[in-house]
Amino acid sequence: MNYDTKHEGVKNMLIGLLSGCLGIFLITQGVVVEEVIKIDFRFLVLILLGFYRLVSPLIIAATIIAAYRFSYGIDFQSIVAFICLVLIVIGILITYNIASLENQLFRFSLTLNMLACSIVGLSIYTSGAFSESAAHAALLIVMISFPVGMLITLLNVDLYLINHRVKEYKISAETDHLTGLANRRAWEIQMKKIKERYDTCNVLILDIDYFKQINDQYGHSNGDEILKQFAQLLHRETRDHDIKARIGGEEFGILIPMLSQGEVMKVAERIRNSISKHEFKLLNQQVINISVSIGIANGKSEHLLEMIHLADDCLYHAKNQGRNRTHIHGGVEYVQ
Repeated sequence: MNYDTKHEGVKNMLIGLLSGCLGIFLITQGVVVEEVIKIDFRFLVLILLGFYRLVSPLIIAATIIAAYRFSYGIDFQSIVAFICLVLIVIGILITYNIASLENQLFRFSLTLNMLACSIVGLSIYTSGAFSESAAHAALLIVMISFPVGMLITLLNVDLYLINHRVKEYKISAETDHLTGLANRRAWEIQMKKIKERYDTCNVLILDIDYFKQINDQYGHSNGDEILKQFAQLLHRETRDHDIKARIGGEEFGILIPMLSQGEVMKVAERIRNSISKHEFKLLNQQVINISVSIGIANGKSEHLLEMIHLADDCLYHAKNQGRNRTHIHGGVEYVQ
């Protein structure tokens, strides 16, 4: 598990725990009607988590609330309350997969609130053995909780949109828009993170052989198409947490942490062979073949900047030796 995943997991657990505690507080502030029916607003916590699509915190909070409710004893009312929580969580998760709600925040929040209020109202009516007083209590909580729930979610719309746009701008600023890989800026940012997280790292610098001839012969639009397909191959032949970046026109870089020199050479050769065998399609569906030269440096992450220069030197050596080959710092060389 890398640092980001662990950090995100801790944050989600903390949000879930705090939300569960808030749900417990709302239970303790509930009002008992007819000495049997207890009205509270614990489910508003779940609506708020649902609005932000926080799945793990939603499940954690619901579990905590359900456990606390059972601490009063296991009876008909507690079982109904538990089923109510489960149905709300399932209903929220289902709304995430409704395509028509994906980019419609108001409709999405409206659906969440209607769903939760309907389930809660029905559970209160059921807990009260379908009596007239239970019906009145169910109607009362729906009339109060629905506008409160809408107010809570609508007040968070601007915050949600701002957060969403910040993420979009960050991704846009760190993405090469042609290939979808990281750009030079993101490459440099990830280098700093790699140095903090991993003891060892491998740097691969790749350059498409004779790419200028492809642009001259087939045009820049076809050259761009080749770059897109090349990037897709890099994705396919590397792990998700390996950093792939376009760092120049036809030059790419890969940061691969925690592999030995022998292991990274196998990865590089797999990439090189995959590219040399792949049939690249131009815009007119004509098929061409290309090759790539790769320079590799392997070492301690603290020396990452020096390794970049070493990998560049190895790439230069691979090209001077005839291209379509991999050269690694230390004299180990694989040639087609």
